[in-house]
Amino acid sequence: MSLASTFRLARRLAVIGLGLTVLVAAVPPCRAETSVAVNASGLSDAEIESRITDLLGRMTLEEKIGQMFSNGWGPEFDEGEVSKGRVGMVSTVEEPEVMARLQRLARGSRLGIPLIFARDALHGYRTLAPVPLGLAATFDADTIRAVGRITGREASSQGLHLTFSPMIDVTRDPRWGRVVEGPGEDPFLASVFSRAMVEGLASGGLRATLKHFVGYGAVRAGRDYAEAEISTPTLADLHLPPFRAGIEAGAQIVMAAFSVLNGVPVTADHRLLTDLLRKEWGFDGIVVSDWDAVRELMPHGVAGSRAEAVEKAVMAGIDVEMAGGLYREQLPGLVASGRVPMARIDEAVRRVLRVKFRFGLFDRARTPEVDPVVAARAMATPEIRAVALEAARRSIILLKNEGGPDAGLLPLTRPPKRIAVIGAAAKDAGDLMGSWGAKGDRADVTLFADALRDRLAPKGVRVRYAEGCDDACLKTGGFEAAVGLAKRSDLVVAVLGEPWYMTAESTSRTRLGLPNRQQALLDRLAATGKPVVLIVLAGRPMVMVDAWPKARAILYAFSPGTMGGEALVDVLTGAVDPSGRLPMSLPRAVGQIPITYDLLPTGRPPSPGDTLAARYLDEETTPFLPFGHGLSYTRFAYSDLSVETPTVPLDGVARVSVTVTDTGARAGREIVQLYVHDVVASRSRPLRQLKGIAVVDLEPGEAKRVTIAVPVAELGFSDDDGRRVIEPGRFDVFVGGSSAATLTTAFEVVK
Repeated sequence: MSLASTFRLARRLAVIGLGLTVLVAAVPPCRAETSVAVNASGLSDAEIESRITDLLGRMTLEEKIGQMFSNGWGPEFDEGEVSKGRVGMVSTVEEPEVMARLQRLARGSRLGIPLIFARDALHGYRTLAPVPLGLAATFDADTIRAVGRITGREASSQGLHLTFSPMIDVTRDPRWGRVVEGPGEDPFLASVFSRAMVEGLASGGLRATLKHFVGYGAVRAGRDYAEAEISTPTLADLHLPPFRAGIEAGAQIVMAAFSVLNGVPVTADHRLLTDLLRKEWGFDGIVVSDWDAVRELMPHGVAGSRAEAVEKAVMAGIDVEMAGGLYREQLPGLVASGRVPMARIDEAVRRVLRVKFRFGLFDRARTPEVDPVVAARAMATPEIRAVALEAARRSIILLKNEGGPDAGLLPLTRPPKRIAVIGAAAKDAGDLMGSWGAKGDRADVTLFADALRDRLAPKGVRVRYAEGCDDACLKTGGFEAAVGLAKRSDLVVAVLGEPWYMTAESTSRTRLGLPNRQQALLDRLAATGKPVVLIVLAGRPMVMVDAWPKARAILYAFSPGTMGGEALVDVLTGAVDPSGRLPMSLPRAVGQIPITYDLLPTGRPPSPGDTLAARYLDEETTPFLPFGHGLSYTRFAYSDLSVETPTVPLDGVARVSVTVTDTGARAGREIVQLYVHDVVASRSRPLRQLKGIAVVDLEPGEAKRVTIAVPVAELGFSDDDGRRVIEPGRFDVFVGGSSAATLTTAFEVVK
């Protein structure tokens, strides 16, 4: 059985609502059908291949190599190269009129092959939704899909065809700054994210790039550009499923990771890019390098010259080089010498042309020239802003609320008359928008401090602001003014965390508490004796141990986007019930990292008084807050957990039902999570694995019966050769509002 068999899973079941019963299919890492049309050209696959064959027969080698090059727009860009057919893709163009002009040049070239225009748009284009890690915190495919759709609508309206997203690296080390770009620690949630984003982008007219294939999220010690060591079973079961899910959702572009996996830079890894991706998975789209990654094969130490770097990359399976220009420089000589066969060039160009046909780029009626006036009106529309606002609301996580739903500080339904807002982030549009902001416009953002003031002023509440320190908090000069304002107020809302520029590429950190002097500021505010609400804006999970006792309530918002200020006020005041969940475990200390919920069992689990156990001398072994954690302003009760299918065949589906009741005084949204443990298997299996999610909206006193269906095929694992193993036996089930769920049942898988 091949590695491809790892991903032959059951089709996703329909999601059906039946009165007070909600039937939810566990969303598998992949599915056999594609819900978004891969081919949008109006031509049959056979017609496309015939057209490609005709073009290849008329192309010069120079024109073929041109299709294998993606150039970045900038002052040095030579538009004459487009007229000669020496560029196939252009990235980072912002102006619709420039894209229109370049496309006219391409269509006026000898063969009229159009360009693909691409841009990084990870969580919106002009109207920004929460950063991807924040989107993952919604645990909601519909929300993620809707954000993909508005991203696609804004970007495609400007003339873009492709985004270099989603980043679907499963990552378990928050020291790595690029966690902000991805879906977090869990492969199931990452696969839900991947599929929903690919589908959403396509529905908005933009196509996705799956990146970074594969293993970039596991770089050693969270240090960007470092190497990763990943076993075959871990690669197959943890890192590959989101890519397979994205491909089966219709993605046509895969970006190779520029990191080193198991001693081989992925840019030069034939085993991954050709044997697995092409031959076993059958992927027939484009594999593109990361920025200048072909040249980087030389400092990686696997190529001694530019020619050798190109040879290794192209023969490994890199169809398109992004930036660098080494393909155009070196491929003519490599083809002439026979080191790179013409067949390999034709293969790569066929893939590029195939994707261009599938995008509809050869049909001017389907991809008309963009009118800049019309394009300007398509940005930041009320409808698009409404979607971004709802996504921001759903991404915010209530970590702490002393007193609980009945007597907690939040929500501020009866706010005190004097509120102090402290922290530069409360007045910084960039910290709300987050990193990778594409065309995000600060003028579109309502700042949190202003939004809170405007919302509460009609109630006679005076909201005053003091910076305290800049958002990085390198100096303490503003502390006294902030503390003085806090003393004159009835409530302090401290907006702290990571500035937006601290999380992105090349932003690894070794200390994950509040940056610089922010903790000292929080300590001073708490020492006033006034109740403190802490709002954390960040791009990664942080170590909250020191901050925790200083605030009576804590909202974790990552970077919530253009509409984030208003969303935070909605949650703070109770206009919206918080429903976000942690997509990564919060560590107690950096020394615990990587820490995840799905640990393997140990022969010596920690127990009181046992000195020879899997423990730390100076810290607990558990996370500070577990994966999936998030509080509400109401209470949810779980009851009557049952398995409708106590015994399930190997090719069957297990169905688990539970009643969820809103026992509080407010309406709320619960994220029902189902975890499974394979009790006895031929390999040690994780104590818990997420296998189902249901989003349930409830009125006070309302109960719904939720059924989550889990195909047995999803309960298997991979062996050392990458072969899929699905074994009979007992599977324990845990259902609740986080990975710490205690309500349990079981079912038996039989032959």
